[in-house]
Amino acid sequence: GGKSICYQLPALVGSGPVLVVSPLIALMEDQVQAARQAVSAAALHSDLAPGVQGQVIRDYIDGKIRLLYTSPERLVRSHLIEDLLQNPPALIAVDEAHCISSWGHDFRPEYRQLAASLDPLKAPRMALTATATPQVADDICAQLQLSDPLRIIAPVHRSNLILRCLPRHDRRRQLDDLLSARRGQCGIVYCRSRRDTEEFASHFAAQGHRCAPFHARLSVATKNDTLTGFMQDRLDIVFATVAFGMGIDRPDVRFVIHAAMPGSLEAYVQECGRAGRDGLDADCILLHSGEDIRLAHHFIDEEDPPPDRRRSLETALRQITAYSRSPVCRHHQISDHFGQRLESDDRCATSCDVCRGELEGLPAEQCLMIAEAVLELLYSLDRSFGRVHIAGLLAGSRNERIRKWRHDEHQLHGRLKAYGEKGVRSLIDQLESHGLVAGDRSAEYPVLGVGPQSLDHAAPPFLMVTSKTAARPKAGQVPFSAADGALFERLKDWRRALAQARSVPAYRIVNDRSLKHLATIKPTSREELRAVHGFGAVKVEDFADELLPLFAAL
Repeated sequence: GGKSICYQLPALVGSGPVLVVSPLIALMEDQVQAARQAVSAAALHSDLAPGVQGQVIRDYIDGKIRLLYTSPERLVRSHLIEDLLQNPPALIAVDEAHCISSWGHDFRPEYRQLAASLDPLKAPRMALTATATPQVADDICAQLQLSDPLRIIAPVHRSNLILRCLPRHDRRRQLDDLLSARRGQCGIVYCRSRRDTEEFASHFAAQGHRCAPFHARLSVATKNDTLTGFMQDRLDIVFATVAFGMGIDRPDVRFVIHAAMPGSLEAYVQECGRAGRDGLDADCILLHSGEDIRLAHHFIDEEDPPPDRRRSLETALRQITAYSRSPVCRHHQISDHFGQRLESDDRCATSCDVCRGELEGLPAEQCLMIAEAVLELLYSLDRSFGRVHIAGLLAGSRNERIRKWRHDEHQLHGRLKAYGEKGVRSLIDQLESHGLVAGDRSAEYPVLGVGPQSLDHAAPPFLMVTSKTAARPKAGQVPFSAADGALFERLKDWRRALAQARSVPAYRIVNDRSLKHLATIKPTSREELRAVHGFGAVKVEDFADELLPLFAAL
């Protein structure tokens, strides 16, 4: 089980009900459905009709509900506490507790008011989160007024996640390549906007992918249909905003792609964490560009948060930018960020693009030449042009705009032609992360200028390019023969049909790891079926009559 088992078990065997504070309706509903296999559970939220909400409260007071989920807003703004006092909880669990910290990636002001609101209940408090840095963990303890709490911290490192960061130059074409290589696999593509989710879903559905969009503005019925289709294996891909994913426990998610850079490394780790929960390899790919940084700063300026919150948002943006552009093992960067020490294991050499040799560091003299060329050009153009124009000029482009300004005659025209226009854009982004280049956010349109840092000729910035010898990023290899692979697909079809007939998520029938084991050993007796990963006595009894004849006929 995941962290939710920490409060599900007390609800099952404890002396009283457990109250769970949760931030999202979809998260509550998913967890209620899972918990009901073992314990009476319900959720109180705004999507329920008033009569249903009243019945849930009455059932709780009467002791018919052992596990009750609700939101911080309902606890803070309603009379729910008075109702709960009629059957006080034995434990209060605050889930997604990073939301209480202004240093957290998903700050919710109502979480700050929880401590005072919960005081009348006089119950022990538990806080849970998958993404808390040491600073956020300290803030959680302070804001929830936890008294000398026991801290249990699991390793953040997951070696089955293969992490890659790719410079974004043409989202549609890059997604075409990435999804074509993973056709038929289950995945999530996180998008910046609602419009992107719908446009991508329409485009890729026309190419034969089983996919759908998901964002907060869709109707409840549409969101539920998409979520159910994804969980029951009727959909392979969901193009989603961050409104999708919390509490999604489908274990066979084989890839998570970010079509734009998230606002923080914590958000990225949480969203990537939805991949590979069955322990098999999964790809996590971040497409990034300087445009992401400019937009993020624009949204921060537009929100105009208090000074402390602004500092935390800008710090988080610097951290995720450094992660995407640094020539350091991605897994080590993540572990360091969460205050953990990662000891190298056998998988470190194969679990990120840096360690796999897919990125190549340039010699110091080459890095110096590139930086000098870019800075000299920026000085000469005096903050009048954007990065696309700058990159085109340095790469030797003769497009209409370059010719209009007679920049095809500039002495630096084509100086970095060897790297190509897309490569030059990536190099400019890296120089921006070093502080040598900066976008001018005060200008009417995005222009590029010299940054606040000076070029150190003795220690030039380290720059990377995609290795010419690197293998093209591919989906995880299936560790069995073509015939076994075909059998695996047949077993997936069987599982999908059964999941739909029983109206349950496909993974609750049999997970991918078990299906691959079935396809490999091809059991023909109940004894052999019991040797399959994940097949206990109940599953053997449930599925033997359907599966064994299938293998006997091979």
